[in-house]
Amino acid sequence: MSSAAKNKLLTALVVILLIANAATLILFWMGKKTSGDPPPAGGPKEFLVKELKLDTKQQAQLETLVKEHRAVAEQLRGKTREAKEALFDLLKQPAATDSTKQAAAKNVSASTEELDLLTLAHFQKIRALCTPEQQQKFDEIIHQVTRMMAQPRPPGGPGDHPQGPPPGGHPGEGPPPPGQ
Repeated sequence: MSSAAKNKLLTALVVILLIANAATLILFWMGKKTSGDPPPAGGPKEFLVKELKLDTKQQAQLETLVKEHRAVAEQLRGKTREAKEALFDLLKQPAATDSTKQAAAKNVSASTEELDLLTLAHFQKIRALCTPEQQQKFDEIIHQVTRMMAQPRPPGGPGDHPQGPPPGGHPGEGPPPPGQ
């Protein structure tokens, strides 16, 4: 291949890469702007109290539900952590069979499922303490609440655990539900 042909090829590749980079940057910035509203200030519990305009009695009931949920959820998070540790301990066993790996992964899934179902029941109880008007509002904002729960918290903040939050990013594995 001649030197002129190589230069044309390299020039074409550079132009293609520049266009690809520009397109990536544009999509990145457009995605940032359309990703939705910024997260509300405060934790999920405070957000629910404010948005649903919960009265004093409802706030006391919410606090009780949160405390009950927190106790069971923490146990399930520990169970999930242990299941994940057992799964990744299989790295130390190069001869681990596929069925052993699948069984360990199913244990992780089962404990995560338990936590998700617990959290769903928790939100059903919160919804049940609301008036019909508040229930409508609850239905409108519940996805915002679950997104708030999935966002990582800065270390040392309220509800921070000494070992840090569990891995994930999934509401069942991320920061605890409202008020925790």
